[in-house]
Parts: sequence; C-alpha cells; structure tokens
Amino acid sequence: MLVKRRNTPYCTSRCLYFIILWACSLVVISCHSDEEWLEPVPYKVLNTIKSTTDITFAQVVKFLTTEEGITEEQIRPYKQRIDMAALRARNYKAYIITYHTTDPKGNPVLASGVVYYPKSGKPKGVIEALPYSKNKSDCPSNRLTNAEIIQGMAGFIVVAPDLIGFGETAAMPVPFFYHDNVAKVCADMRQAANELVRNEYGRDMPSWTMLSGISLSASGAWALARHYNLHPELGVKVSQIWIAGGAYNPLAVLDHQLASLYTDYVFLPSSLYSLNYYDELGLDFSKVFKGELASNYEQWCSGDTNLFDLSDKLGSDISQYLNLDFFSPDNPDYLRLRQSAAKLAIPNDWIPACTIHIYHGSNDTYVPIESSNKLVEYLKSVGAKVDYVVTESGHVESCLMMGADLLEYLYK
Repeated sequence: MLVKRRNTPYCTSRCLYFIILWACSLVVISCHSDEEWLEPVPYKVLNTIKSTTDITFAQVVKFLTTEEGITEEQIRPYKQRIDMAALRARNYKAYIITYHTTDPKGNPVLASGVVYYPKSGKPKGVIEALPYSKNKSDCPSNRLTNAEIIQGMAGFIVVAPDLIGFGETAAMPVPFFYHDNVAKVCADMRQAANELVRNEYGRDMPSWTMLSGISLSASGAWALARHYNLHPELGVKVSQIWIAGGAYNPLAVLDHQLASLYTDYVFLPSSLYSLNYYDELGLDFSKVFKGELASNYEQWCSGDTNLFDLSDKLGSDISQYLNLDFFSPDNPDYLRLRQSAAKLAIPNDWIPACTIHIYHGSNDTYVPIESSNKLVEYLKSVGAKVDYVVTESGHVESCLMMGADLLEYLYK
C-alpha cells in the first residue's frame, strides 16, 4: 500500500518562522508609536507649567449642574446626548500654564490658561474653546471642571485661555469686546500649548483646529478665526467654527439696548468701563451711571462682580442705572465712546473656508438676534458655508443647544 507522506517537519518550521516574525513585529509596533518622538524645544511663548491634575467627564457634568447655574429643566432635552457622550469620554490631564502675550494696549504680559490632554490614545485633533467667564474667579485656571472642557473629552486636545483680566492678569480690568486682543491672546496660548505638547508628549499638535464659543466668547472665537486667516505664517487651519449668542458688533448691541432700554443681562456698564480704561477716554462716570451703580461702578464693573449677580441687583430696565442724558448725539464724550466701540467690531473682510455653525435665540434678551442675523447675511453674500440655527428660546437655551449639537458631532 502506497502511503503518501506529508513533510510535516518542513511545514511546521516554515509556519513557526512566520509566527515568530509576526510576533516580533507586534512587539516592535507596541514598543514604538506611529510617530517618532520629537526632540524637546526651548520655551519661547510658554513660560511655565504651574500645576497638573486629572479631570473626568463626571466631574465636569457635576460642575455644570451644581455650580454653573444650569437647571435640570434646561439640561433635560439634551440629557440623552450627554449620557451617550459620557460613555465615550476619556480621562484628561489638565495643565495650568502661564505664557507670554500682550494686553489691549500692546504691553507684554504673562497670561494663563489650561491645556487639557487626553490620557489615553493619540489626540483626535485640537479644540480651542474660549471661556465665557462671568467674573474673575470664573475662568478655566480657577475652575478646571468648566464647560469648555466637556466639548473635547472625546479625545481632543482642548486649549482654554483665561484671557486678559482673568487668572494671572486678574489685577487688570476685563477688556470686554477687544476682539483683536482676544484673538492675539488665544493664538499665543495655542503656540504655548504646542510647546507643552512637544516637550511633554514628543509630538506637535495637529495644524487643524476647531473653534467654539458661546455668549461673550462667541465673538472672540469668530475674531480668532479671522486672526488665523490673516496670519497664515502661524500654520493653523480652522476646520469648523461653532458659536452661539454672540455680540459681533458692540456698537450695534449698544444701540439696540439704548433703543429698547431693556436687557436681562447687565454687561453694558462693564463694557463702558472697559472702553474707558483701555482707550483712555477719561469719562466722568458720575455722568454716565446713576443710582447705586454710580457709587459702586469700580467694584461692580471691573470684573470682580458676577454679571448674573449684577443683573439681579440692577434689574432689566436700563434707564434705572444709566444716565440717558449722557447718551446724546450732542455729547462729545458719548461720540468719542461710540468711535471706540465702532473700532471693536469684527471686520467682515475675509471669507472662511470652513463651515460656520451659528446659533441664536429669537427670544434672546441678553444679546439681540440682529447681531447674528447681520453676520449670517454677510457670510451668505460671499458664499461662505453657514449652518444657522435659530431657536425659539432665549440666550441660555440656544447656547445649550449648540453645546449639545457639538457634543453629538464630536462623540459620534
């Protein structure tokens, strides 16, 4: 009987060879990242890393519902999206840093902010999240579990500057609406963040960035997008812009509030105080303000007082705390103030290449919806990609909707 022999030893040795080769390749892959570890660089913009701490998604959500004043009722429509995001969230390490930048007058200052880095895996990208701080203690470096970080916990590097008047520069008045300075301070923060990531993790941050901001920070995010467009040498490309409830033209907001004599969010006095300080207008505030505000404006308008608390204190009727005689076209001091405010409007002199997601509430009693309408009108006229969402709600609700939609987009 002829028995067909199988060359088992040869076959086994050949298979064993490939198995060993495959196993060795896995060891090599596991021991080396998909990127070469880059050499450290000397700090140029970054000054120092003040401290580090770990942050979880649960901590951020707890902060929003217990300390940020957002009610369960307001967050209920978006709870399912938040719960789904929590399942995909990553743990983060937060770096509080100081870095070199300039104030609105062009003077060099040390500013501060927070860089959030995912503790596991390669970062998916960068989100520059501008804060909407309502007083000096309410900034990223003082409250690490702030709303800005929740956006990026899907695995993005999150860069959250304190901005001038907060954190390291808390001794300075908050420069409300100084959009060019906000953009410069944020861009410098990103450069400092890249130095940190290079030295701590051996890689450069991705060149693409996503920008987000709500309320007073929405206009800052928009100004930052323009800044990157005007300064290609920075090497930053904006992939998307998400903004809600923004005041992109301060003078238009001033005119609207003076015409209606109504607002539920008292930030106009602080804006006037800021204009006077940084543009050195020399205004006599006893002629601008009246009542309790005239006696306490230095304390209430410099940024130390929570703007929601100030709104409760002064009420929604502007005529009760502004001296309307000052706001007369015959008053040269008022005309100088208007000229300063007009210079702070973000110029419509560029065309974004990315999609802009803009949200605003039709019943917004903080910032008039005309602010977004005019911006969207311009963007559509130049063929920009605009996703404009108008809600039938107020200011807070439209900002929450934007946040929920952004969460859904990022945590897919």
